[in-house]
Amino acid sequence: MARLSVPRIHAAALGGLAALLLTSSAATQGTKAVRDAAVGSVCAAGAHGLDLSFASQFAGVSQDDHTSNLWNGQVGGLARGSLIVTLEPLGSLMETARPVWEVKTRWIVAPEAPGEIPLVAELYGTVNWKSGVLRLAGVVTEGCLKGYEAVASGRFAALDAAGTLQIQPAIALR
Repeated sequence: MARLSVPRIHAAALGGLAALLLTSSAATQGTKAVRDAAVGSVCAAGAHGLDLSFASQFAGVSQDDHTSNLWNGQVGGLARGSLIVTLEPLGSLMETARPVWEVKTRWIVAPEAPGEIPLVAELYGTVNWKSGVLRLAGVVTEGCLKGYEAVASGRFAALDAAGTLQIQPAIALR
């Protein structure tokens, strides 16, 4: 009798283990599919906020308004895409001779995901050209994360910029 019950226990254990492995595998594949769908998608990845890295190269003076400086680059992290940043010094022309500028910027993130609307944010803050430090804060004004708060921090080196762009629901950054 004992010999008959041992194989039954093993069969039940193996059946349970097989079911557990199948369930685990399906859950992993489902999680991977969701994660893969979210990569490149600002809307899918940003529902609870985004921490993006950025790198941009100085592209000259904007041909749209002839007063803003222009940077082109890329964002990376859970969402990827191209980046256009315009930077306009606030105040008089004389103030631009100082190493620290108060600035108004416009950030446009065009996601790699096909058919997704670009995200646009208006950020204000300072650029310290002597130390190369950039600190900005503002709000997303267009796109699926409209109304979210945005904070950019980074450094300039030879006029090119790199750093982070955080986008969070308005309550999360407080």
